[in-house]
Amino acid sequence: MMSPIPGGASARPFVTHLNELDLQLSLRVAPELHLKMLVIGGLERVFEIGRNFRNEGMDQTHNPEFTSCEFYMAYADYGQLMDMTEDLLSSLVLEVKGSYAFEYHADGPDRAPVTVDFTPPWPR
Repeated sequence: MMSPIPGGASARPFVTHLNELDLQLSLRVAPELHLKMLVIGGLERVFEIGRNFRNEGMDQTHNPEFTSCEFYMAYADYGQLMDMTEDLLSSLVLEVKGSYAFEYHADGPDRAPVTVDFTPPWPR
C-alpha cells in the first residue's frame, strides 16, 4: 500500500511520512506495476482486488479512494482478456442480481431508472 516511489498511473499520489524510519512514502495509485513484475518474474496469471488512492478531484461520481480488480495473464491477447472480463462481470451480476439486467437510478431515486444489461456476448 505504501511505497517510496509512486507509480502505476498518472494520478498524483497521497504522500505520508513514516516517523520511525524518517521516510517519505506514497499511498499507491494502482497495483499495476507490482502485478506486471510478477508476470515478468514467471507467474503466468496474477490478480488483485485492492485499494487505490488517487489525489485528484472529488465529486458525487469520483472518490479518490476506491477498490479495483486488476488482472494480467502472460501470452494472452486482448480478445482473451475481453472474454475473461465479460465472463467475470456477467457471472457476477447474474449471481448477485439473479438476472443479467437490472435497473439503476443514475440520477437519484426520484428519477427514471436506467436498465443496465450484462447479457453476453457483449458488442465488440
